[in-house]
Amino acid sequence: MHIRFRFKREEELKFIGHLDILRLFERAFKRSGLPVSHSQGFNPRPQIVFAQPMPLGLTSIGEFADVELEKEYYTDEFMQKLNGSLPPGLQLLEAKKRIKKSNLMSIIGAARYKIGFNIETRENPAIDRFVEIVSGEDTINVIKKTKSGEKEINIRPLIYELSGNINGNTGEVEVLLGAGQTNNVRPELFLSGVSHVIGSELKLEYMHRLMLYVEFRGQKGVNLPGANKNAWISPLDEKIL
Repeated sequence: MHIRFRFKREEELKFIGHLDILRLFERAFKRSGLPVSHSQGFNPRPQIVFAQPMPLGLTSIGEFADVELEKEYYTDEFMQKLNGSLPPGLQLLEAKKRIKKSNLMSIIGAARYKIGFNIETRENPAIDRFVEIVSGEDTINVIKKTKSGEKEINIRPLIYELSGNINGNTGEVEVLLGAGQTNNVRPELFLSGVSHVIGSELKLEYMHRLMLYVEFRGQKGVNLPGANKNAWISPLDEKIL
């Protein structure tokens, strides 16, 4: 049986690394009595796959994972058993049975965030118009660290939506950014690029992931600018389960 579920990570666990989150889930599955299937070979691993690694400091209500079980369960029973075994700060929000075996990591294409930041200085008048200015840019270059070294990339085509406001020396934006294995823009990378554009340093205060999206061509969904103008849907949409 294959299940895809959405879960949240709260304040008390936001500085726990991705591998530690995986281990917390593995222990919770053992305590719950839910029989997770394991891979073959000399070092069998539980068949649990997360959509995206969670950066340190991130809280979220939009995380997704796939799990393969050796027995059939109603999704309500599955959620009750697992939620009863997870530590405070992790909680399943919804779950559905999965029939199609799409790779969850490879289908994610966008992520919606709320990002709070502190402004180093208000001397630059562009700060009060930063959404307008950023939206009007064609190029926002940043230095991104990759496995092969540092690389300069233009993240502007991967900023699909942007809104927000500034109050004093603090601000908050809601932004839809490219995500996934090839076009991933992390919140701190976004702030770095925006800081360069407006000429004032924006220091990250908090980041909260609201949702992850899957690109689905030629279907109705959340219509987002960019990314070939295709529709975007939840990883739990019936069309891809």
